[in-house]
Amino acid sequence: MTAATPSALDYLLASRQSEIASLRNLLHTGQLIGQLGQLIHVLQRERGASNIWLCSAGKLFADELPQRERDVSRELASMLQLLPRPQASPLAGNSRLYARIAAAVDGLGELAPLRQQIRALSVSHDTAMTRFNQIIRQLMNLVFEAADAASDAQVSRALIAMFSFMQGKELAGQERATGCAGFAAGVFTAAQSARIVALIEAQQRCFSTFSQFADAQSLQLWCAIAEAEPEVERLRRVACMSSQTGDVGALRWFQLLSKRLDGMKGVEDRLETTLMQCCRDTIRRAQEADDVSDPGARLQAMNSEQGYSLYVAGADWIGSHSVALDAEGVTPQLGRSVLTLIQQQSQRLQAQADELASMRATLNDRKQIDQAKLLLIKHQGCSEEQAWQMLRKMAMNQNKRVVDIAIAMLSVASAFAEKPE
Repeated sequence: MTAATPSALDYLLASRQSEIASLRNLLHTGQLIGQLGQLIHVLQRERGASNIWLCSAGKLFADELPQRERDVSRELASMLQLLPRPQASPLAGNSRLYARIAAAVDGLGELAPLRQQIRALSVSHDTAMTRFNQIIRQLMNLVFEAADAASDAQVSRALIAMFSFMQGKELAGQERATGCAGFAAGVFTAAQSARIVALIEAQQRCFSTFSQFADAQSLQLWCAIAEAEPEVERLRRVACMSSQTGDVGALRWFQLLSKRLDGMKGVEDRLETTLMQCCRDTIRRAQEADDVSDPGARLQAMNSEQGYSLYVAGADWIGSHSVALDAEGVTPQLGRSVLTLIQQQSQRLQAQADELASMRATLNDRKQIDQAKLLLIKHQGCSEEQAWQMLRKMAMNQNKRVVDIAIAMLSVASAFAEKPE
């Protein structure tokens, strides 16, 4: 090995620097995710105000709508400032992220005409809510993309917890919208009742995933509001049974569900704080392990972190006896220690990779199920909730997991889609 040839230790130090650079980028991504959460929340509030405006035929929330629109404009401007610039040289593997950003920005462009139709009462409640849902879904996809791309296990856990909770909160917002329509009409149709049931079940799945990955303090906050108030549960039973609503108005339902959603926002804020702290802590630990001017001390620090001994050239490392170094400054003992260092770091990275693989499997299962639902929606002409129920019924009949049914369905669809040679 010549003097100009990088050594194994050079590459290990370069690995450390690369890890720090990646974490700094992830810190910026975490800031974007937090801002996306704020934007989604104010959009949910605008959607809720639009619910009441449309359901009351323009009698309620006339003053509320302009304020909700201003809130969205403020948070949207902050979110756009955090987006990566499209003219910058794109990094490898960022194509999906840029595609998600393009879809989200395009969807947000639909807000202005939608608002005009809502103000003029020229759009139905269901159509308006579907369009709001689509805009929010595109923003949620951005969060999903970030969670899927994280390379640090601790940060990935925080991202998955936050994404799962945000998704559950969005489903709770859709439950509020559907309930507003039913209570305003004085009776729930069978389709509305089925949708309420499906939305409640979907929320439970999201919050279950969140509970597996969340930190202790976020879990504690959630436990304090997880159980819905008795009145909410009572009104849910009314909605799920397709029965007459009696004297309960849409405004009361809206107030109760809004209070619950505001409580969820507190948990979401805590998850954002945890995510950002995870990024900062990991960066700090990496910098402390690497920010040493003396190369020998830097190697000792890396070695100490891994929990084994490393002999360092130039140090008094065998009592008072001096040891001659060869021309490259590496003794046989040091060479063996470097190999140990490489092996231990490889084991650490493998452990992280295993944990990441498990977490990404959770995300991949969700992707497969979503694709299967879209296939059923396209070919069966059913709603998203009906598609989920079909998958679930097939899984129960065959005693399999829903994701296994989804994968089998996608495989068959792919086979039929192939063109004959």
